[in-house]
Formats: sequence, structure tokens, C-alpha cells
Amino acid sequence: MEHYFQGDPSAPSEERVVRVQARGITVELVTDRGVFSKAGLDEGTRRLIESVDLTGAASALDLGCGYGPVTAILARAYAGVEWWMIDVNRRAVELARRNTMDLVPPPKVIEHDGIPPQLEVQFDHVLMNPPIRAGKTTVFRLYEEARRALKPGGKLWVVIQKKHGAPSTEAKLRELFERVDIAHRKAGYYVFCAVRQPR
Repeated sequence: MEHYFQGDPSAPSEERVVRVQARGITVELVTDRGVFSKAGLDEGTRRLIESVDLTGAASALDLGCGYGPVTAILARAYAGVEWWMIDVNRRAVELARRNTMDLVPPPKVIEHDGIPPQLEVQFDHVLMNPPIRAGKTTVFRLYEEARRALKPGGKLWVVIQKKHGAPSTEAKLRELFERVDIAHRKAGYYVFCAVRQPR
């Protein structure tokens, strides 16, 4: 079965417009076959969007951005944040660019299977709904890359279901980060907030 953590989806393109609502904000986004949650906002991403607090942030990275719902909503909820978006899926990256091109400033969108080592920007926040089907090795690598990409005091926000490995994710985050809080826990969903404390 095809999963979304790959460069080129094999499914033929069939674009559609979906209406996405969270945090009292409604946006219409273009989706397509071969991208994650093409029919609308999945429950995990909704809980992530509803749980994060980006107050005072200057920059944020939407890691594994899909077609862009996290940035499309949170950029409207938190004006003035400079957004970056990364996804491995070429079709998702193109949709994300189109779905956020009206934001000011427009996000910087990168096609990559993680955070490029040559990217020297450091972020106040990194947000992730991790690609579970890509496997634990990939997911844990993304957590490690996220930590490196955070400013001191920066936060990684991760949404994951208990049945998809929330306990092992929590353990890995506690290994990598000085502080890990549970920002949300309900109906099997967890949103972790891992803080890179200034040394």
C-alpha cells in the first residue's frame, strides 16, 4: 500500500477543494490523491492545531506539512510568524505552496525527507504529525532533526495516537529534550510539547 512519505505519488492527480475549520478559522484548500488526508483535516492534525501556543513566536516550521492545513490556519491565528514548510511528497509540496501563497509573508516551502542539514535557520517552534507508516527509525530521525533546528527555548509539538506509539515517542522526546509536557491528551491522542532548554 502506498504511504505518503515518498517523493512521487503513483496515484493519478484528481484535485478537489476541501473546507477546513479549526480554532474558529475556516479556509478552503486544494487537495489531491496521493497526499495525506486528502478528504479534509484529520483528527490528529486538528488536535495539534488546537493545542499549540505560538504566542510571541517569530518563526515556525511545519515539518511534514502535507497540503498545508497547519500553516494555513495557524498563520492566520498568529500574525507575523515567518513560516517554513517541508514535505517529502512533491505533490503535497506544490499544493502547500499554492494553498499558502496568499499569506504574508508567504511561507518558504521545501521538498525534502526531513530538515536539510544545510538549512541554517533555527526556529521558535517545529510542528509535526509524524509519518507513522514510514517507520519508527524515520520518525525518531525527524525528532532529532527537529531538536537541532530549534532555537534555545524553542518547542517541538508532536501529535500521536497511543496505538501508533505515543509511549515510545514520549520516551524518545524525553531522551532528546530537557523538558517534555503533555499539552493535550484525550481519546487516545497525545500532543507533546518538547522544550529545548537553553544550556
